[in-house]
Formats: sequence, structure tokens, C-alpha cells
Amino acid sequence: MYGAIFDLSWLSLLRSAMACFFTGTAIKLMDDFIDVPCDRIIGKRTLAAELKEAALPYALAALSLGMTANPAWAVTLFWASYSIGMRGDLTRPLSLGLTGWQEALVLGLPAVLVFGWQEMVTSWAAIFALQAMDDLRDQREDQLTGADNWAARWGTVETALAAVLAVTISAYLNLSKFVLVLLTGMVIVIIQESGTRTGGQACD
Repeated sequence: MYGAIFDLSWLSLLRSAMACFFTGTAIKLMDDFIDVPCDRIIGKRTLAAELKEAALPYALAALSLGMTANPAWAVTLFWASYSIGMRGDLTRPLSLGLTGWQEALVLGLPAVLVFGWQEMVTSWAAIFALQAMDDLRDQREDQLTGADNWAARWGTVETALAAVLAVTISAYLNLSKFVLVLLTGMVIVIIQESGTRTGGQACD
């Protein structure tokens, strides 16, 4: 009995890690695909820039693998990334005629109803923390390209405090999720940006 429980726990951990990795891969590909024009300004090359239009089908394939591994984590992590990615469009009408916060609400309510508030909150807090840390790291670069950056908008100290709060909430409610999101996020960045070049050379 103990061995069966132990095996199941490791299997569950592996599935959760796969969900984080594949969902994170999809998010990173889509985010970099959107940022290609900004990246060209500083001569930055990403996997999405190399794949061009093929980046989106590959992102969808990765997301489907994440959902196969752990639907609750994949869906809530993707929704959290989508809503946080609209941080600059919360009050602006988007392609469907809804504002950013309205689209976030339309996606968020079903996720909460299906997977529960804690699953949604932990995913949102984990993604918020990663985004805040990424903005702190890329503050100078984002200022050059004009990309939205919390550290530039709120201040370095304020963004750091917001990141600490998000980390605390995520770790308190589900430590394993936060650790897996953080670790797989680092792996994804290393893999996808291993061929990145900077220095002012425009993309082909």
C-alpha cells in the first residue's frame, strides 16, 4: 500500500511538472511571437522569431500536451498568463469588443467554477511573481523597446515587494506548484533563449 501511494505521488509530481513545462513553453512561444517587432529593435533573436508563423501551431501543440498531463494546472496557468499579459489593455477594447478586464473575467469565472478558487489563485500568484521578477530583470531593456514593464511603471522597490507578496501567497497555498513553475520557467527560458543574440543587429 505504501509503495503504491509513493509511486502515485511521484507520478502525480511528474505529470504536474510536465504540465508546467509544456504550458510554459506555449506561453513563452506566444509571448515572444507577439514581441518580435520589439525584439528587432534591439537585435534580439528568439525561438519564436526563428519559427515565424509556425510558432503559434507549435505553441498550441505544447499547450495540448500540458493539458493532457494536468488539465487543472495547464488551464489555470495559461489563463493567468493571458490575463497578466493584458496588463496594458485592461480598459482598452480588444479585437472581440471586450476590454482586457472583461476578457479576463470571461476566462477566469469558468476556470474558478471548474477547478476551484485555490487552483486559480495559486496559478495567478505564481505567474504574477514570475512576471514581476522578469520585469525587474528586463527593466532597462524594456525601456529601450517601449515594452510595458511594471518596474518602470511602479518602481523597482514596489515591484519587488509585489513579487514577494505573490511568492508568499503562492507558496503558502501550494508550494509544489510554485517551485515547479519557477524551475520549469527557468529551464524554458534557457532552452528557448540559448540562441538569443543582442547587440543592435536587426532580425532577418
